[in-house]
Amino acid sequence: MKDMLEHLATLRDQIGRCEELRDTAKSQIKRAIFERIVAHYKILAIELEAAISQAEKE
Repeated sequence: MKDMLEHLATLRDQIGRCEELRDTAKSQIKRAIFERIVAHYKILAIELEAAISQAEKE
């Protein structure tokens, strides 16, 4: 469980960093790619949160 919580924290940090990069990017291409990365990381975080929740119930 500890490893999943640590990875969730890492994902959240990465989401924040990618949002900063997206918001400061001067190129539309960079903004778009960082937006896609943010969206992907958010999906992963949601799935990991669900797995953590499920593991807590067992």
